Amino acid sequence: MKRTFTVTYGLKEKTFELDEALLACEPIAPRAAGPALSADRIRDTMGKALGSPMGRPPLREMARGRRVGLVVSDEFRAGLQREIIDLLLEEISAGGPASIKVLCATGTHDPAVYARNISAWVGESARRLGITVDFFANDCDGEGFVPLGRSPLGTEILVSRHLLETDLRVHGHESKHHYMAGYSSVDKQVVPGLTARRTVEDNHRRSLSPDSGPGRSPWQADPSRRQNPFSIDARDIRRITEGLVIDHGTPARRKVETFALDMISGKSSIFFIAAGDPDLLCGLMPTKVDEEAMFVVEPSRYVIISPGGPPASQNLYGVQNCFDMSLLGAIRSGGEALIIAPCDGRPDLREGVRGIAPDEKSKQLFWDTLVRMRDWEIEAAREAIEKHFELYLWKTFRVLRLLKVDRVGLYLHSELPASVVEEGGLRAVADIQAWIDERAARGDGSFTVIDNGNKLFVLGKPSGVV
Repeated sequence: MKRTFTVTYGLKEKTFELDEALLACEPIAPRAAGPALSADRIRDTMGKALGSPMGRPPLREMARGRRVGLVVSDEFRAGLQREIIDLLLEEISAGGPASIKVLCATGTHDPAVYARNISAWVGESARRLGITVDFFANDCDGEGFVPLGRSPLGTEILVSRHLLETDLRVHGHESKHHYMAGYSSVDKQVVPGLTARRTVEDNHRRSLSPDSGPGRSPWQADPSRRQNPFSIDARDIRRITEGLVIDHGTPARRKVETFALDMISGKSSIFFIAAGDPDLLCGLMPTKVDEEAMFVVEPSRYVIISPGGPPASQNLYGVQNCFDMSLLGAIRSGGEALIIAPCDGRPDLREGVRGIAPDEKSKQLFWDTLVRMRDWEIEAAREAIEKHFELYLWKTFRVLRLLKVDRVGLYLHSELPASVVEEGGLRAVADIQAWIDERAARGDGSFTVIDNGNKLFVLGKPSGVV
């Protein structure tokens, strides 16, 4: 029996038909968020978590007389940052701290773009509470980074002096799956969040390892998914920074106090929340994130996948995230995937960049390198990328590995010219239904349908494993 399916296509949708008997599993999409919470309910939910912290006294008690650094995420990913900032500043100020800094973990993102609202929200909360708060957003190419040697994996550690000038470090965070680190965690708020570009690049080089990727972390309860050099490195560096404080301009080796508020959230909802010892929360959150957003499937011969709406669907650079998050786990080696995304880009970008990447530099590094290395042997590509590693190049390698090691055929239905798509080793598809019908007629495999593939994680299980 024929069945109709609808997937996201930017701000629109695309519809197609497929014989139900050819489905490998029910269509995969993010689980329902549930009813939206009012602002008061969100605040009450967060307040209850702060009222019963795990392995820590209440935050307001810890803040008494301390130089507090509140670390928050930037605006690159939408979340409840405003609510987190306001409630945590209220709790901290109630304890009578010596000083308060808010540190926006922008990493390599432009602080003028991704910290603009964060800065305004901090100012609003400070005025409401009648307190003085210093605000800093990380500029990875700026000054004020303190060298702390190297991590156990060899990463050169250059961390923001502003973080080290605090003796109580509070993290306000929202957890989710992450395409390199396995899970977004408070570790990432230090690396890459509050470090220099050199540290970020050294750490991101770990993403060339096949062990880096979603669902893998040293904090994972499943021992088979604990190996991830990217997140192991970030964890180790955060712990190193927690053993150093700058007192009156002089670095001193001593353990600082730490606290975290972490949650799994939607635009106006909270699925899970906890507060307390950052290490305890890091160990808890992967299991909770998996419960909300992981799907375990047997890989299929064919996958039809949409990354979701903008910005995930605006350019191939962003679309690539769903290759790691969901496509790789859903497809068999040697399979074929149809990616449905407009790749229409921002109108302010010139033709040739628009739809490929978010800016000129990422286009040059990610896409131009992919075009140049399309016919290279995978080991030669890896060696060249590792030798001359820069941010964005890890995406190039991940696409090459999917094409050459996993032997996955990548087909794209988009607004991009076919000639541009095919320069990078993908194949353009004008007619979605014709592509599906041709493969259905072969009778050589089943189909998996995924919508919003950037917002979930698919874990593939070996054939025959229940």
